[in-house]
Amino acid sequence: MRKSSTRMLSAVLVVLTGATLSADRVKLRSGKVVEGTFLSGDSAMVRLLLANGSKGEFPVEDVTAVEFTPRRPPPPPPPDPARKPVAVTVPTGTTLNVRLTQGIDVDSAKAGTTFPAIVDDPVMVSGKVVVPRGASAVLQAVKVAQSGTMKGSDNITLKMNSISIGGVGYDVTTTYVESKGKGEGRRTARKVGGGVGLGAIVGGIAGGGEGAAVGALVGGVAGAAVASSGQEHLKLPAETRLQFQLNAAVTIRP
Repeated sequence: MRKSSTRMLSAVLVVLTGATLSADRVKLRSGKVVEGTFLSGDSAMVRLLLANGSKGEFPVEDVTAVEFTPRRPPPPPPPDPARKPVAVTVPTGTTLNVRLTQGIDVDSAKAGTTFPAIVDDPVMVSGKVVVPRGASAVLQAVKVAQSGTMKGSDNITLKMNSISIGGVGYDVTTTYVESKGKGEGRRTARKVGGGVGLGAIVGGIAGGGEGAAVGALVGGVAGAAVASSGQEHLKLPAETRLQFQLNAAVTIRP
């Protein structure tokens, strides 16, 4: 009978050795209960890892029961820093080509008014797209002058205030773009403020025609001055392409 019980207990322990369980306690015939972590069991011994770090061995004939609790799944591994997305800095001087999504009527515009636009060409850093085509942008009128309040033509100077990528907005500082309407009788280019670097371009209004802006690249100054060959009251239609350059680097978060 004793040998039969021993063989039965040994069989149970062998089965449990392969299970994903850990022992809470071993009950001995003497009435003593030993707590620890189940290590192994065979026909001769039950082995526990005790709380003090030592290994306890108990002959099978002295064991009346081994109580197990389900093993808790291990915690997930910490994120791999090598795979963690990193922020990317778009450097000063980077060109941002945008397109107006609504027209601007200079005759009714005011300084401080904002206008929506979208990024027309993706911006890449180290071979990866950082600012995708179609990202929204906000432009702002820095200076507005109507021909009725000044000698000459309608005049509007724009800058880019911000871009939005994946629902996250980023403030930007860019060169200025100045657009002038007909009024001085000739095409004119002059320096405007807004930073250091190549001038910006206003160019290629979709559809062309009367009132189309003509791009002028001004080297060594910030911004561009553009003459228009259309009506006296300047209007920049939707789809007008504008080109700005960053005057300060901007960091895009992943």
